[in-house]
Amino acid sequence: MYCLKLKYQVKKVNDFFMIQDCVTLETVMAFKVKDMEFNKLKEIVYHGIDETTDCSENRLGKQLLEKDSKLFTYYEKQKSRDLLNLVRSYTEFFTPYFISTEAINEYVIFAEKIIETGKIFNIQVFLENKFPNVQEFLEKSPFIQTVYDEKQQENIDLLIGTQKKIAEINQIDSFANYVLALSCQENSLEIGPLINTKKFEIPKFTIEGEQNAAIMHHEELLMCFFLERILFIQLFNLYNKMRQNEFFPTRNKVCINRMNLQGYSEAVTLYPKYLVEFVV
Repeated sequence: MYCLKLKYQVKKVNDFFMIQDCVTLETVMAFKVKDMEFNKLKEIVYHGIDETTDCSENRLGKQLLEKDSKLFTYYEKQKSRDLLNLVRSYTEFFTPYFISTEAINEYVIFAEKIIETGKIFNIQVFLENKFPNVQEFLEKSPFIQTVYDEKQQENIDLLIGTQKKIAEINQIDSFANYVLALSCQENSLEIGPLINTKKFEIPKFTIEGEQNAAIMHHEELLMCFFLERILFIQLFNLYNKMRQNEFFPTRNKVCINRMNLQGYSEAVTLYPKYLVEFVV
């Protein structure tokens, strides 16, 4: 199916439908139609123009394709379309938060290459079977390949583990450059911190509170919501491209109160791996 390229977004202003360049904000195509459902047209243009469907929105989609095919890309595999749709959802949400058009352009070029090549990010998982729904979520994600082998692997983009398991791994920097801890405490669910193992030591986790805490199904689903966004920002190199990043867990952890489900950020002290002494 032909899908609109990630760089372009469908907008509606009054009675006009527009296709807009998300980097330059230039309108590359505009048209006015009657008796047509915008959300349905948007879904068809984004998710794939079907050659066999004969509804009015799909017919218009085919006309747009014929008018300017350079705005579209053909994706034969459903997995590629699923990845495009997930990336597009985050792209539309994050676009207002980018620090510059250069940052948006860098991101779009990178993300389109990921979609076109079908690259999958490799995540090594050390969750000790304590988060089965999180593991299932990771396995179903269109941009993640999970690795469960406990031996050191090649080309691991990120390691996710329980606080206890991460603390036990010797020379963890040889496993992955980035490590993300998950924890279910008696009073809170915790995600993070996201640690650059080349720069920082693994902090001392409070693993005592984990011992008797059992996570519930719906609590795991809530963690998955936060986890997907954190992984997307990290793996698609968005952290330094956006204005608002104070809730991203590089120097803190995202906590969710298990009683009232309120989220908050809690600072975690990280010590540099290599300290340089200056002689005066």
